[in-house]
Amino acid sequence: MSCCFRALRGNNTTPNHIFFSKGFIKFRIADHTPADTNFPDKILKMEKQNFTKSDFFSTWLEIDLNAIRENCRSCMEITGTPMMAVVKANAYGYGAVDVARIANEVGVDSFAVARVQEGLTLLENGIKKDILVFHAFSQEEIDAAVSNRLVLSLNGIEMLPKIECSSRKFQIPARIHIKVDTGMGRFGVFPEEIPSLAEAAMATGCIQIEGIYSHYANIDDDPDSPLNVIQKERFEKSLDLLRSINIYPAKIHCSNSAAAFNTPSSRYNLVRIGCALLGVNPFYYEPFPSYLQRALVWKTRLVSVRKLPAGYGIGYGQHYHLAEDSWIGVIPVGYGDGFRRMHDNVVLIGGKKIPVVGSVCTDACMVLLPDYFPIGEEVILLGKQGSESIEVEDLAERWHTTRADVTTGITDRVARIYL
Repeated sequence: MSCCFRALRGNNTTPNHIFFSKGFIKFRIADHTPADTNFPDKILKMEKQNFTKSDFFSTWLEIDLNAIRENCRSCMEITGTPMMAVVKANAYGYGAVDVARIANEVGVDSFAVARVQEGLTLLENGIKKDILVFHAFSQEEIDAAVSNRLVLSLNGIEMLPKIECSSRKFQIPARIHIKVDTGMGRFGVFPEEIPSLAEAAMATGCIQIEGIYSHYANIDDDPDSPLNVIQKERFEKSLDLLRSINIYPAKIHCSNSAAAFNTPSSRYNLVRIGCALLGVNPFYYEPFPSYLQRALVWKTRLVSVRKLPAGYGIGYGQHYHLAEDSWIGVIPVGYGDGFRRMHDNVVLIGGKKIPVVGSVCTDACMVLLPDYFPIGEEVILLGKQGSESIEVEDLAERWHTTRADVTTGITDRVARIYL
């Protein structure tokens, strides 16, 4: 869904519309005959079209759709298993619609999102394959899911009356995957609850059990964790209990990206791939795999360069003072864009790692330049420049968070430009 900013020039009769849609915009000068002679003869319009010009933006992401396409193919070839592309949280900041379209072209089996609205957005943009919604709680959410043939995760017996209500209201069979809590402690039912839950669902006559799944808690960090074995055993028990009452779900899935690659026995007949699809290392214990391609670069440019005297304080709180006369650059990126307020951030300028000094502000931060650089010089916050690079894994470690959190936290005001 695009957002629209309305800029008015001179009076309220002549709006100048600016449309943003995940970085897909194009400049166009449109003829205009103003009522007020103070208006310019031409006004600037920007419309939703493919566009790679970045001059308009203070900061932007360049997202390589071909890299995502190749990652999708690699994931499917290596696992040899049908793939559910996980595009929740706007595909972890990469853009759910654009990523889903690529995955759909390559031939994934299905999609997964966290919330009903995310699923509806995919439907509105032409995605017709099955879409599993991990979390739906209210009757209204479940109504929207069932009426639009989204697949619901059955996370507990308390959901059954709502799902049945929706199914009968719209006279549409409700489609579900049973979520099993094998050790994550988040959502789902315990294995021993499955027979009664499944029988109650089937007794409604309007709920279809199409799948069953679970989620590993530690497999990204430690492939040898004892919990991995325990969770696998609990999931196998869940499958046995379903079979004991003659229920055989068509889709069985337990693997995220890390498990899909390194634990073949957990692939079953469907794997859930999210971060690997986007070119993010799914392993916290291995280097970046050769079969994946990076797909994202975060850019900005210097907007101010000044030489400040020794002893000069930089930023809020004046926590940093210059040891000598120094060139200080300003980049128009701050924590309002998702660049975290840490004290050891670096960026790439001129192919070198440059320290961020002082506190990161909402909309800007300052960098200590080794020499003069002109205003407009390219700055890389995430990606490669020359022989140096700053990758998602580096920022996650510096910011003491997960890799998914890094990209998901890049806010909407950072334009997405698709290459």
